[in-house]
Amino acid sequence: MFLIAAFVAAFWAVAFVREAILSLFFALFAAFVLDPVIALVQRKLKIGRGPAATLVVLGLVVAAIVVLALLLSPFVTAISDFVDALPSIVQDIRNSSLGSWVDDHSGAPEQVQAHAKDIAEAIGEAAGGVLGIALSAFSLILGAVTLIFLTLFLIIDLPRLFGAVDSVLAPGGSERFQRIMPAIITAVSRTMLGNIAISIICGTIYGLSAWALGTPFPLALALISAFLDLVPMVGATVAGTIMVLATLTQGVPEAVIMLAIVLIYQQVENYLLQPTILGRAADVSGFFVIASVMVFGALLGVIGAIIAVPIVASIQIVVKELTAKRREAMAELRDAPSAAEASPAS
Repeated sequence: MFLIAAFVAAFWAVAFVREAILSLFFALFAAFVLDPVIALVQRKLKIGRGPAATLVVLGLVVAAIVVLALLLSPFVTAISDFVDALPSIVQDIRNSSLGSWVDDHSGAPEQVQAHAKDIAEAIGEAAGGVLGIALSAFSLILGAVTLIFLTLFLIIDLPRLFGAVDSVLAPGGSERFQRIMPAIITAVSRTMLGNIAISIICGTIYGLSAWALGTPFPLALALISAFLDLVPMVGATVAGTIMVLATLTQGVPEAVIMLAIVLIYQQVENYLLQPTILGRAADVSGFFVIASVMVFGALLGVIGAIIAVPIVASIQIVVKELTAKRREAMAELRDAPSAAEASPAS
């Protein structure tokens, strides 16, 4: 009974401080992402870790404030107009020649038209939720400042924390720890920073293409595409589908051109941008990518889907390191019969 009570109390405590635990997790994740950047600043400017971390974090904060001040109003307006016009956009797609053919041979357009209002209301509620949070300025600023300073102090103390963990490990465990942590930090940082860079490229190309083809609300579509492209595997495909359907309102030739742009860009992203920018930082199979997106998306929402691949890549690094000796031993056992069979023949 005591053990059950202790378990229930521990579970209640974790649930009660869930937001604090999530803040600590995101601060640790941000520290891993920014650690190589801070090391680069240290080397270039010849300064200590504390000043370098302060310079990087405060620089990012200032840049975020400037971007929000310049782009928040146009983005919110574009998204709001896009939501209001979504039912009419769906109707324009149905009125196009291709949409009319699909309408005659399928019930999908009626279903899309029926759900367009629901989609618009859902997006509007999400935007309204964001705006509602923005209106409670005190809690938003307090939470942001807390997370910023938590991340800053964690980044500064990261080598000391690693040293404290390393000091209690046996020599073998210490060597393993010193191999694992740099690999994890590299995987997390390179994957996230590269993913953000690729998403910006995706949103820019799709937005400019939409503007050139006369697609309605190109700014909103560019923002949606960039955000969706952050989700591995499926995000770029969903974003491309939205772009093609939205361009169909201008006619079938324009939609075909947009489809060609989407297909060409996805090939460039898959075979040029991702290998070049991400390298082998996140050497995770497609199955585990989709599975991790599903699991972490269910746990943490869209943010969980975005950070799923770096987390799985980190787990994969740990598992490979822990099983390295066993895999070597099994490889020797498999090679032993072959060597024994080859010996008499020689």
